[in-house]
Amino acid sequence: MSQQAWVDLSSDDIRRMLISLIGHRFGDRPEEHLDEIRAERAGYARKFIQMAGITPTDHVLDLGSGCGFGTAEIARKAGRVIACDISPAYLSFAQRECADLPNLEFRQIVSRELSSIESRSIDAVISMAVFIHLNLYDIHLYFEQFRRVVKPGGKVLIDIADSNGLFPGPLSLSRLNPFRALHQDQQFLDHAGFYRDDPSSLAGLMQWNSAPAIKAVARQSSFRFIRRRGHKLLFQLTKKLA
Repeated sequence: MSQQAWVDLSSDDIRRMLISLIGHRFGDRPEEHLDEIRAERAGYARKFIQMAGITPTDHVLDLGSGCGFGTAEIARKAGRVIACDISPAYLSFAQRECADLPNLEFRQIVSRELSSIESRSIDAVISMAVFIHLNLYDIHLYFEQFRRVVKPGGKVLIDIADSNGLFPGPLSLSRLNPFRALHQDQQFLDHAGFYRDDPSSLAGLMQWNSAPAIKAVARQSSFRFIRRRGHKLLFQLTKKLA
């Protein structure tokens, strides 16, 4: 799926929206498992909230809010949340999902562009299951945008598709979660098949990057690496900007 395909999703096609968001983990009729999906995404969001240290005074940018399942969890912990997505269909769904949360606003953006966000207004950026689809050039361009909108000392927390976890040898498996490693291997092989059948689908597939490369890209935009947990990387904007 290309990024334009996400933009062109129909708000009436909830099944397609959910499959585009979480794949086929919940079968071919994910709309019949909304409560399970909602609970899974909320649990994932709580890990981000904890790692980023979100407090009730924080102004948070949720980049790539999707259906809003994780967004709602962030809004319950933060002072104010701006939820951004490139897809009008996802934003419409998320607005319904989060209708009872008064500290939340939604903005449509275009890819790699955050011009609607005020400079130095964001305490923390949380982006879940977005950077797994971005190549290193996209990642660089987003960090350049983050440098403008994040307050000095503010944080950025993303998750990535780590190429170093693909096809580990027997010795490496002893240091990894073998189930996660096998899942990544199969995911890569499945996506290779999607790409073989339709090369235009590349933008919607996993983009396998390395943590050292992403750390170096972030450093070019004045972000220092703080810590890593699994596939999640936390960065902080230096307080001394040029």
